[in-house]
Amino acid sequence: MKKLLQRASMSPQVTIFGETDTLEEQITAEDVGQDDLWKVIAHDDPVTTMEFVVRIMVQIFKKPLIFAEAIMWQVHNEGLSVVDTLPKSEAEFRVRKATAAARLEGFPFHFTIEPAD
Repeated sequence: MKKLLQRASMSPQVTIFGETDTLEEQITAEDVGQDDLWKVIAHDDPVTTMEFVVRIMVQIFKKPLIFAEAIMWQVHNEGLSVVDTLPKSEAEFRVRKATAAARLEGFPFHFTIEPAD
């Protein structure tokens, strides 16, 4: 199977709206099979700060700042937002990492995953 993700240290850097990030290879349904892709969904709660949500989106889900803020606002206003669509193992890994970071900061920030359509 084709390599799905490049390691961040091997990826080129890009600056978008003043934020530097690494480019990762796009994951497509053709690479892993449609059934293997899962949506990561972030859920709103009354405790987790907006700043923390943005930080998680940038640091763990590798979103450019402008997209991280858009996700945060959608979670805040609509109660949830699809963060990313990833292979199941990668989705579970990032959710575990984000949840652990939230608990360390004392936040109940919650994610679910579901099969992509």
